[in-house]
Amino acid sequence: MTEATDRFTAEQIRKACGGRLVAGCQGAGARAISTDSRTVERGEAFLALVGERHDAHQFVPQALQAGASIIVAQRAESPWRLPPEVALVLVPDTTRALSRLAAWHRGRLKGKVLAVTGSCGKSTVKMMTAAILSRAGRCTAAKKSFNNRIGLPLTLLEARRDSEFVVLEMGANHFGEIDELARCARPHAGLITCIGESHLEGLGAREGVKEAKAELIPHLDPNGALMLNADDELCMSLKDRYGGEVRTFGFGPQADVRATEVRREDGVMTFRACAQAFRLPLLGRHNVLNALAAVCVSLWAGATPEQAQKALGAVSPPPMRFEKRQVGGVTFILDCHNSNPTAMRAALRAFLEEPVAAKAALSYIPDQPYLYENALRVAALHDAALVEDQQGQDADDAV
Repeated sequence: MTEATDRFTAEQIRKACGGRLVAGCQGAGARAISTDSRTVERGEAFLALVGERHDAHQFVPQALQAGASIIVAQRAESPWRLPPEVALVLVPDTTRALSRLAAWHRGRLKGKVLAVTGSCGKSTVKMMTAAILSRAGRCTAAKKSFNNRIGLPLTLLEARRDSEFVVLEMGANHFGEIDELARCARPHAGLITCIGESHLEGLGAREGVKEAKAELIPHLDPNGALMLNADDELCMSLKDRYGGEVRTFGFGPQADVRATEVRREDGVMTFRACAQAFRLPLLGRHNVLNALAAVCVSLWAGATPEQAQKALGAVSPPPMRFEKRQVGGVTFILDCHNSNPTAMRAALRAFLEEPVAAKAALSYIPDQPYLYENALRVAALHDAALVEDQQGQDADDAV
């Protein structure tokens, strides 16, 4: 990312992160923050993260060679040979420093910050929301599934101060994670896609999932909004925890943003919502629900129904999300991601709606202990979906 002026100075970074400037001048500037020595560019700051299996301090020489203007690290190493114009800021913990710097930068942003969480559809809803809001103004959105304590701060740091919208994604597999992310992001509005059977190894059951997602709510702007899935009873049980405006989306008549006349036609999903006729090039009712969620939060943020209709008509699915590939005359549908029984159920239903005479579904359950007890449930989903599909065919034949 480039801007006319430096977006971060060494002194700003030092102060925001609680660090020490040990080399270079405090006025040294950087136009972006990078944690990847392979992609850092000249004039950017390189922050050396330390994880359980990696230590980016070993890549500081590569970052310097690429032209990094500021180094943020936990320690200095003699082989680095910093040029005199490069600033070195030492901090106790670079991961914590990344979050603190992002939280500080969040205070400089002028636009609306929106957060998407939930058991399923986060990345798709985020992508759809960004597509809509990009037609209404300057929008920054999370890349790929940047939804953890590294990805979310990087997305915030990428946002320009004059961005009108920032769309964030928040994920969690343990309690406290969304609380940490939301404390950093301080969103104006939050959206919960659904409460499903996800990350049960750390959250126990759907009630635990609900409580983990609810960690977002206390950090929402009291003058903002909370968007909830009107068709999800557990999701709707959170509505009284927020004192501001609550908007809903779904298929039922109680939803504020509701889809009617939902059909699958010529490889697209068609439906009506907000007095608009939508043609969505992503298959499955679950993607219609994702679209409704994106429309719900985008309209609150200032987009128009017409902008939503045009944007959703041109979206592409994220990689490995019901992605079609042709191999030897056979169509393969790849739905390969960190899934869960709720998401798999939706994908299977969409698969069984494929208008072909012969089709077969294959699921792979990784050999991980916490997934074992869910494997039988997933197998049951296959059987139930196949029975449901056969019953639908029998009913069609009887007409």
